[in-house]
Amino acid sequence: EKDQHLGINNICRTNHTPEWLQGPVTGPRGLRALRRTMTRMAQALQDITRHQRDLNPPGAEILRRLASTHLKVRGLLSNLEGLFPSPSSRPGRQPPPGPTAPTKVFQQKLEGCRILWSYTRFMTKLNAQLEARSRRGRREKRRSHRGSRLPTRS
Repeated sequence: EKDQHLGINNICRTNHTPEWLQGPVTGPRGLRALRRTMTRMAQALQDITRHQRDLNPPGAEILRRLASTHLKVRGLLSNLEGLFPSPSSRPGRQPPPGPTAPTKVFQQKLEGCRILWSYTRFMTKLNAQLEARSRRGRREKRRSHRGSRLPTRS
């Protein structure tokens, strides 16, 4: 990258986000959609980690960060699966396909980089939605709490 004057920020940033990472879904189907996204992301992280192990020594910072991210995704996925039973128990349903793997090594690394960039944007949007919902909930709770107070006698 340095020899070719390619900055990582220029390579990884993409406006062509994978369909499954387009953005958090709101509404009643939001958690189910998030579960599907996290299932795909867990698989993508496994692929990216496998590719990075070929390039980096054990214990490298990128491998530690990928492992940490993978643990967080699996933890969120575990919580979501507690809410919604796995579709694999339903007959006739197959798990979502993993990301299509580019054939050349550099393309694989680039695709992994773009997925991680898109995942960062996805999680930023999701966090903003959850924060907004939390603020609305707190405001509504305060309003309902104020309205339930008995008037004071003078």
